[in-house]
Amino acid sequence: MAMRRPSTQSLVVPLLTVAFASTATGRELSIELARASNAHVDARGIHFRLVPAPAGAALTLAIEQLHSATLGLDGRLEWSCTLRRVDERASACEGPVALHSEHGVARAALRVRSERAQLALSLDQGERSITLELPFADGLAPTARLQRVPADWLRAPLALAWRGGDIRSGTIDAQVRWHGDGDIDATFAADGVRAGTFDGSFAAEGLALHGSFATSASAQSRRITTGLQAGGGTLQVGALRVALPATPVDIALDARVGEDGTWAVERFAWRDPDVLAFEARGEFEPAAAAPLRALSVSSAELVFPAVKQRYAATLFAAHGLGGLALDGRLRGSVDIDAGRLRGLALSTDALDVRDPARALAIDAIAGSLDWRASGEGAPTSLAWRKVKAGDVVLGPAHSSWRARDGSLELQGALRTALAGGTLVFERTVLRPFADAGMRAATHFRAERLGYENADGTLAAAHVGADGELRVDVDAGEPRFRLDARLQGGEALAGAFYVSLPDKPVAVAADLVMRADRWQVERFTWNDPDVLAFVASGEFAPLATPPLQALRLELDDARLGPALQRYARSWLATHGYGELAAAGRLRGQVELDRAGLRRFAASAEDVTVRDGAGRFTLDGLDGTIDWDVARDRPATSFGWRALELFELPFGPARAGLASRGGTITLAQPLAVDVLGGQLRLERFTAQPRSPRGNRYTASFALGGIDMARLSDVFGWPRFPGKLSGGIPEIEFAGERIEFRGGLDLYAFDGHLGLSGLALERPFGVAPSLSADAHFENLDLEQVTRAFSFGGMSGRLSGTIGGVRLVDWSPVAFDAWLRTDGGGRMSYKAVNDLTAIGGGGGLSANLQTMALKLFDTFGYRRLGIRCILRDDVCAMGGIEPIPVAVVAGGAGESTDGYTIVEGSGLPRITIVGHRRRVDWPTLVRRLVEATRGSGPVIE
Repeated sequence: MAMRRPSTQSLVVPLLTVAFASTATGRELSIELARASNAHVDARGIHFRLVPAPAGAALTLAIEQLHSATLGLDGRLEWSCTLRRVDERASACEGPVALHSEHGVARAALRVRSERAQLALSLDQGERSITLELPFADGLAPTARLQRVPADWLRAPLALAWRGGDIRSGTIDAQVRWHGDGDIDATFAADGVRAGTFDGSFAAEGLALHGSFATSASAQSRRITTGLQAGGGTLQVGALRVALPATPVDIALDARVGEDGTWAVERFAWRDPDVLAFEARGEFEPAAAAPLRALSVSSAELVFPAVKQRYAATLFAAHGLGGLALDGRLRGSVDIDAGRLRGLALSTDALDVRDPARALAIDAIAGSLDWRASGEGAPTSLAWRKVKAGDVVLGPAHSSWRARDGSLELQGALRTALAGGTLVFERTVLRPFADAGMRAATHFRAERLGYENADGTLAAAHVGADGELRVDVDAGEPRFRLDARLQGGEALAGAFYVSLPDKPVAVAADLVMRADRWQVERFTWNDPDVLAFVASGEFAPLATPPLQALRLELDDARLGPALQRYARSWLATHGYGELAAAGRLRGQVELDRAGLRRFAASAEDVTVRDGAGRFTLDGLDGTIDWDVARDRPATSFGWRALELFELPFGPARAGLASRGGTITLAQPLAVDVLGGQLRLERFTAQPRSPRGNRYTASFALGGIDMARLSDVFGWPRFPGKLSGGIPEIEFAGERIEFRGGLDLYAFDGHLGLSGLALERPFGVAPSLSADAHFENLDLEQVTRAFSFGGMSGRLSGTIGGVRLVDWSPVAFDAWLRTDGGGRMSYKAVNDLTAIGGGGGLSANLQTMALKLFDTFGYRRLGIRCILRDDVCAMGGIEPIPVAVVAGGAGESTDGYTIVEGSGLPRITIVGHRRRVDWPTLVRRLVEATRGSGPVIE
């Protein structure tokens, strides 16, 4: 590769040679040239004139159009000078030169000195100058000297050498020699350099440089060597931004550039004391898609945190590691061949790592790792003082590693303290740079692990485990495979508490971690003779909802031990802490983002008993099968006995059909209860209807023995049969709503319930609301049943806005009244007097008179009570005043009539207390229904 001398010589030298020769003869000389050009300079309209004079010949040169892309010239040139002889060997001509262009007029002083051996040209503009020495003899190198030259002067020639970018500002001092064989050597100093590529991949700002440069040509390549110091300013290479210090950074380069543009770097050295130092060699092809062919970095030393702050802050941030903090020295080397990593060696005496974004901290990493793609290395050791990941803390550990054919193999075991126990890794192999296949594999053993997070929602104690963990890479995505055995200990996750048995529980998992989600391809749990299931699903931590899909196959659940081991605490939080169960359950569950989409369960001789006495189920067996999108085969299930709130139901079996996402009762179901029958006429379940989970039914009651029903609920025993029905009942979530009303027939009258709704019937603090009305009840039967004082007549009334919480009334509006008159006994008079706020009949003369009669006639009876805030606003036949209901007349002495007498003896019962404490009223009612009536002596 040869390099031509500056083209200026071929144009200027002949003219000046003629000029100096003409001066010697003392003759005037004029030369007119239409055009003179070569590959680098094109001059048109050249006018050269030399006029001899005693003080020196006057020389003028005018070029009407001068163009040189190499020198960045374009315009009209004018130069005039006085040609004089300096001595016997040299002559000189010095004068002003002007270049007229579209940018204006650029003026300078041009001096030409001719000697026997060379011609020297010097262009000066104040403190700025360019000198070009052109020797005449072969074998001597032309030389250029630059002093405080603006980078803009050199922009054009440099653009030819650097076609992908340019230098935009700065000042340059340099001395450059061009040798006849094409070699170049130079020394230089630059200040305030601003340069960059047009594509933005490289940029420099405010650089100060000084050093040397040399290039030499051979048959197939050109060698480039440089040694320089750089200080101040910034460099940006891709995502890497470097803020160079004021103290100089030493840089050295020795490279060869082939004819095909390939660079072979024999040595590249960088030394920034106490921050970054390394030496490298390699090959790269700038025009290739993957430019790097080979790279070997040796003797590298990085001092953190300074090296990150100065060289790699933007690079760390681009990879999401802006908050990563390192402190300490790291030494190492790297070998890359054909774009693949072939070797990596790292060592440190003490390195601390902090990553707040990932809640990771590692203290005092010490030791070394030596990885190589092929062959076997010597053992190395690595240790740390403490590792903290979130709430998990690993204690001190020491390990030994050996490289073998792309792997790092743990020698012996790595043992560390974890959560009050011990964690041991054995038979561990790492392939950290594998593109596919196994990335890591290990056998682990955990002994007596214990843990508790800050809010106590996640905890473990005395847990033992051992197993194998493998990490593979498939299409760039990591795949985790776990095969483990859990043995003993306790674990808590939210409301779930597990007491693991001494007999091993087998756990296996296959998990793929994608960019935005986790794909659980298989998760198995096998607690022999207790619980076994297989699950798969998809979880997206940042999505709403996070659970995207789940499929669970329950292979076997022995309900007795499974409930005790896995579900006891969760059941307790939902009000079923005393639940007991037995039998066997199998099934399937599938969910997607919208909720439940598949459910199937098969029960074998299942028994469930609520310790709080709310329900008992014996001998449940059969199958339920439902799918939101497909019809399923018909199934059936049944039980030997069922008890709800101590209400016993006989055996039954139901047939089910599942079509169009709805489960339907195939035919009405009749169940014996208390000598009568409950008949379920219709039942449908829509676990995923547009309105959410929805269950509807209708039923009828017939022939229920009231005496037996009274015994069950602890009521006073009364005879009769209970019959009725409800046209529709809907169960959604934890709320049961009875629509259309419930009609019951008892006491020779009618009892109707409407607006009946029940919330959390089997949960904590169940709530019931309803409106009740009754009509034409036989008072004689009612008072006899509840041991109230005997009365005759017909009773009607309403109890509206009833609300019970935990089965105790908290609100209602009651009005009991008779339709027509009747007779009442002494005890009835006394009981009604007590309810109205009196103390019952007193042993006065009036009482003595009453004993002459067995019963008393009455025309009307009315009792009113509005319960709010544990206080009953009382009234009688007439409505309750608004002020009493509002609480403003609690101590009013105005009476209210409960019973209006009729006939002789005439008796009227008046209440005196308008506001009565509810517990007090209840006590009076209990005493009235338990007493034997007044005793009159």
